[in-house]
Amino acid sequence: MKVVILPLYGIGDTLMTTPAIKILKNYIKCEITNICMFQSNYEVLKGNPFIDDLIYFPFLKKSKLEVVKFINSLRGRFEASINFYPSNRWQYNFIAWFIGSKNRMGHRYIKMDLRQLNFLKNYTVKEDENLHNVEENVKLLKFFGVNSIDIPPMLFYHDDREIESGREFVKKSSMREVKLGVHTGTSSFKNHKNRRWPKENFSELINSFPDIDFFVFGTKEEEESNQFILNNARYKNVILIQDRALRQVASIIKQMNAFISNDSGLMHLAAAVGTPVVAIFGPTNPVWVRPWGVKHRVVRAGLSCSPCFYYSPKALECVEGLDFKCLEDIDVSMVKSAIERLIL
Repeated sequence: MKVVILPLYGIGDTLMTTPAIKILKNYIKCEITNICMFQSNYEVLKGNPFIDDLIYFPFLKKSKLEVVKFINSLRGRFEASINFYPSNRWQYNFIAWFIGSKNRMGHRYIKMDLRQLNFLKNYTVKEDENLHNVEENVKLLKFFGVNSIDIPPMLFYHDDREIESGREFVKKSSMREVKLGVHTGTSSFKNHKNRRWPKENFSELINSFPDIDFFVFGTKEEEESNQFILNNARYKNVILIQDRALRQVASIIKQMNAFISNDSGLMHLAAAVGTPVVAIFGPTNPVWVRPWGVKHRVVRAGLSCSPCFYYSPKALECVEGLDFKCLEDIDVSMVKSAIERLIL
């Protein structure tokens, strides 16, 4: 059977499909093609032995004509298509229908289901607000006859050279025994910058651990906050990892004793390489997207209105008008305690 997996937006969303992909490949005879719309998603799947054909096509950078030509080239090639969770967008569902796969698998969503054309799929399961995204994805495999299966961790495949490169970099950069990774950012798409714990809090947290080195990761989006943290590091214990290739970032995170992060793609990347995680959550739901398959601690303020996020094309907003107090109310002492309980 030839199966196509249609693209998802985020790094974390993509990584959370990898347990289901492994199970599918191990349980039925199939040829899996996975399409990625971002280079970052392609990089986290590169080397995955359960994917037969990994395709990168940057939909958002192509003209409408180029997009039509590409999806037209997929017509009639696949017996089954999978829209893994969360893909509550009409564009994903239209592509699944347009390419003509006989079996179009995915979810029916609690919010905005009809508006996003989820009825174009002909094998669906109902979204369950009590399940992790990984569990939602594995649930789709029942249409292939796969039931009651132990779910593996998320998967990221390094080669030996990449692992050794990360090990050598960390060894040269830090003399302290304990090394913690930090990610101060999140995706900025659809107002998701508001998932970020304040940079001042990250700085205070780091200054409360004089005997630990902190590897602070980021791109241009986190440059201002990360530079603030570096400039205010009282014990000169901050190493900036700025604008590195994603697979290099993964090889360095793998060497950390733990990783402290907002709900972000790098939080899931840390889990996928087996690094324990302290995850800071505000408006998003840890039931759905907590670190999967590794030792972790979730830190939340526990406001009655939180979590308020749900999967739809709508931008993230504070529904109670509290200016994301769900993050502001997370005290540094709460995150420090989570770190100590996790690794010390």
